[in-house]
Amino acid sequence: AEERALECGKRLGFALTTNATLLTDEIIDFLVTHRFGVNVSIDGGAEEQDRHRSFKSGKGSYEEIAPRIRRLIEANRGHGPPIGARVTLTEGAASVQDTYEHLVEELGFYQVGFAPVTSAPGRDYALADTSMDALLDGFRALADDYVEAAINDTHHGFSNIEDLLRELHQGVNKAHPCGAGLGLLGVSTEGDLGLCHRFVESGEHEVGDLESGIDQEKRQQFLRDGHISNKPECQTCFARPHCSGGCYHEAQVRYGDASHANVHHCDWVRAWTDLGLEAYGRIAVGNPKFLDRLDGKQGAPAGATMEVEL
Repeated sequence: AEERALECGKRLGFALTTNATLLTDEIIDFLVTHRFGVNVSIDGGAEEQDRHRSFKSGKGSYEEIAPRIRRLIEANRGHGPPIGARVTLTEGAASVQDTYEHLVEELGFYQVGFAPVTSAPGRDYALADTSMDALLDGFRALADDYVEAAINDTHHGFSNIEDLLRELHQGVNKAHPCGAGLGLLGVSTEGDLGLCHRFVESGEHEVGDLESGIDQEKRQQFLRDGHISNKPECQTCFARPHCSGGCYHEAQVRYGDASHANVHHCDWVRAWTDLGLEAYGRIAVGNPKFLDRLDGKQGAPAGATMEVEL
């Protein structure tokens, strides 16, 4: 791919997300040599990680992956894009502040992104409404730390707030919540094309396969149905340019319709967007030059912030 890109005069980048269980010195060297952007899926310290991320034998994975992660971070230092962590937040999880501190100070991650789990109600890992309130409090505390660091012109690795600030600074106004069907497709091991990785092999919203190509009519119809203008609940919401109705797959799970707005998250999204606007204003007053780093021309790759379903 690198050779072909050079021939075509194109810039090429690689990125992956890994749970780190298969990282070897050989693989680490390969990732560093080819400047992969790497996010590691890890939920925190040993207790948090091992609650939901265990091997088939029942053995927890933290003890296995922690030294591999440290080797990756050390080998990559000064060579490739900074290594980020991606945390799935489930019911009963430790505070985001404690988790962030462990991943940054103990393991050495450059940045950490948190993703609240999305699932149908009744699952033991599903976040209760009170847990979402506590989660927002934790996000607010980390956002305060980020703002303080920004005003002092130092780094802070809370990628959720940085991603939001970047969108606000660049004036992003989304007609669709994500790249599904736009610049993104999911490919199954059988060659089927889904709107994104979540729809792959789910039997829902396939838009072609590798043999016959993309079914453009189905893809365009999906984009028309999922356009923000077709979501009545979103029309008066001030957070609409940031949210655009939320994740398609979660809407399919919750409402049986991928184009439906995720109205169960509206209060959360509005509160989070309001927090971001406040943080942006504080930085604009305290150190406006910091915001120049969010113009899309410099800075580390954004961490993962999408919600996921287990």
